[in-house]
Amino acid sequence: MMTRLVFTVAFLLGAAAVVMMGANFIGSNTLALVVTAVIGGVYAIGVIELLQFHRATATLTQSLAALSEDALARLTVLGDWLIKLHPSLRHAVRQRIEGDRVALPAPVLTPYLVSLLVMLGLLGTFVGLVETLKGVVVALEGSSDLEAIRQALTAPMGGLGLAFGTSVAGVAASAMLGLMSTLSRRDRMLATRELDRKITTVLRRFSNSHKQQETFEALQLQSQSLPAIADKLQLVADHVGQMAGHLGEQLTTNQHRFHESVQVMYRELAASVEKSLRGSVEKSDRVLAES
Repeated sequence: MMTRLVFTVAFLLGAAAVVMMGANFIGSNTLALVVTAVIGGVYAIGVIELLQFHRATATLTQSLAALSEDALARLTVLGDWLIKLHPSLRHAVRQRIEGDRVALPAPVLTPYLVSLLVMLGLLGTFVGLVETLKGVVVALEGSSDLEAIRQALTAPMGGLGLAFGTSVAGVAASAMLGLMSTLSRRDRMLATRELDRKITTVLRRFSNSHKQQETFEALQLQSQSLPAIADKLQLVADHVGQMAGHLGEQLTTNQHRFHESVQVMYRELAASVEKSLRGSVEKSDRVLAES
């Protein structure tokens, strides 16, 4: 809340300085009014970028504050949490969680705009001084009377208003924009520290080092279980060998029994056939004898 209050006050002070200087030039100095308007436009662009930067930082801060152990237990994919962040932060935060110590994005235009505002103020200053010097030269060359020279110098002195007015607007806007940039960077720095703290605790399981450690531990467990697996496979092989021997013995016994039963059946069949043939021959002989 304190940072937001200071940010708002700094914005209002910078805007007030630009507006007040611009209001002084309305109807009196068009060039100074144009320069002040440019300063105000540059100041507005910087403020807009800082507001977007602040909103992105707020999404990170809120997401980290809501990241508890219970919420993380229900989180299986890191992308489900990253989707809550501002698009400009997702890739950098993912890389930082995975172990790459990349810096989070910072304002791009604002550092340049802070210097540009000072340059614009100095530009107005130089233009005002040039106009003042031109007026002074014309006044000094036009008359030799002291009173006439004094009256002639009244108009060129207005150029000093352009000189110092635009400088005040540029320097004030630059100072306030720099202050807001510093506050925004401070918020981002605090959010980054909190992110690093979460990475070492609740977000650690999403880092590449933790995944590598889990893989190494799994390989260790596998290497420790390999002798037990080999012993079990040997027991299975022995059991299979015993079963094969037992089945071979059973097959041999059953085959022997089958052969004996077939032999008995063949003997009985032969005896039955022999008996039938004898009966048929005796019957034929008897019929033949009777005939």
